[in-house]
Amino acid sequence: MTTISPAKLNLGLEIPFKREDGYHEIRSIFLKTDFGDDFEAETFPLQDSQKPEFQLISKNQLPKAKQALFENVSERGDLTKNILYKTYIKIFPYLKNPVGIKVHLTKRIPPEGGVGGGSSNAGSLLKFLFPYTSLDPSERNLLAKSIGADVPFFLQENHCIVTGIGEILEPISVAKGYGVLAIPSHSLSTKSMYDGLQRSLQNTHDSKVWKTLTEDVIRSLRIGDWTGLSGKLENDFEKIAFQVHPDLKELKSGILQEGAVYSSLSGSGSCFFGLVAKEQDQLPLLNSLKSRFPEMDFRSFSF
Repeated sequence: MTTISPAKLNLGLEIPFKREDGYHEIRSIFLKTDFGDDFEAETFPLQDSQKPEFQLISKNQLPKAKQALFENVSERGDLTKNILYKTYIKIFPYLKNPVGIKVHLTKRIPPEGGVGGGSSNAGSLLKFLFPYTSLDPSERNLLAKSIGADVPFFLQENHCIVTGIGEILEPISVAKGYGVLAIPSHSLSTKSMYDGLQRSLQNTHDSKVWKTLTEDVIRSLRIGDWTGLSGKLENDFEKIAFQVHPDLKELKSGILQEGAVYSSLSGSGSCFFGLVAKEQDQLPLLNSLKSRFPEMDFRSFSF
């Protein structure tokens, strides 16, 4: 059965410090959207039970500027670098009866966009394969975390407050929302963005309460008052993104000028998004942005 491997959005992303273990402490709200990749997996018997076999059949529906990033790690490139392949290899020793895996994937979530494409695909494959293992919930989360910091989120059914390095997840109530995702041709690698932060090293892994998440912000999220988030939930990576690609600042301004009530960079990638006050405002925003930035790709979403 085909399912959606969903893109995620960050409402706010604070990076207070770098941890002694080399990771960065984060504070964010992760939203799971209805925009994503089509994902379907099936098992097949192995000729040699000790030898894992992974197959990928993919369709590349990314914007042209992003297609090569996926092609390089698809079945038409070096498949061993694909996160789906790495996820299968990671979980293979835990399969009660080893099986091969064939994945059908329609790729829409842009790589290096800050919207969790690879992590989402890994989460989808883990959820498919977990019933073939004896792993308990804590072991499943540890395995997911070993693949990528964002992967545990994609095992959840809810939107979450995310702290630690991404592995501390607390479900949060968020109203139904609508918006538009902007996909620039630029790519911003996670490593370069974190390097640009130059956060000081702290030897304690102290995941304190997120001070920005005040009662008024929580209420705004619960009732869908996205205007109440502006100036309160911000992404620390935006300043770096604007320095590297000044036109992204114009993009954010344009999203707001064309009708969005809240706009932000998502994650540490290059994608911006805008939220609208009402569902009926979504299509006019999408059309206005396509007209204003004809060289860019845009996708509508809800959460």
